[in-house]
Amino acid sequence: MTAFWALIEFPSFLYSYKYTNDNLVIYSDNEIPNNIEKITNDVLYRLKKSSLYKPDNVYRVHLPTKYWRWALVTLPINYQNIGGFCTGFRRNVFMRPTDIANNKILFPGIELADLNERDLTYFITHEIGHAMVIDQIGLIEHMTQLPRWLEDGYPDYIAKKTFDFGDNLAQYKRNEWRLTKESGLYVRYHLFVAYLMDKKGDSIEYILKKIPDETAINEALASYTTSPNTVI
Repeated sequence: MTAFWALIEFPSFLYSYKYTNDNLVIYSDNEIPNNIEKITNDVLYRLKKSSLYKPDNVYRVHLPTKYWRWALVTLPINYQNIGGFCTGFRRNVFMRPTDIANNKILFPGIELADLNERDLTYFITHEIGHAMVIDQIGLIEHMTQLPRWLEDGYPDYIAKKTFDFGDNLAQYKRNEWRLTKESGLYVRYHLFVAYLMDKKGDSIEYILKKIPDETAINEALASYTTSPNTVI
């Protein structure tokens, strides 16, 4: 486990190519296509809208094209079937094999749900969202104290380009698959965070200090009404 943790903290030797845009550093095991500039610009634009963004922090993202690099950091912790993760005291981000040129991550044999909203730009932003929350509350607290809805709801909140609150609220009330826990998507949790921040006016700092009860959020949303074209 000591060797594995050292790999998680200092994995860059596995990647021959590097691209830096501001405080965002991309590592790849293959030559990085030119569209990485647009991808990283879009990531930074979304990150900088968050009050948790710190311009002096370096955000490191590792994008393999060969599966064995992904397996090396995921098999010991049984993470190989997810899109990516962020961990360690250096807040390193690891993505599953990617197709940078087409702005997507690769799930062989699987059609990714909500594909139009969850491109590589989204996944990178989402995982750095975890890093920003860790910077705010600490690694141990992030691992042990955050409820799932907040742990993944806020990264989803900052990673999506747009979010139709009214439409998703209606789907939530109809218990449609996308808005259920069983879907594996984070749209339900995104809705919770959007309600707290955009409707109630709570800051993410306040939410992280005084984490609301999930049951209370469910009850509030069940009685909440809004125009179906309220896009956030």
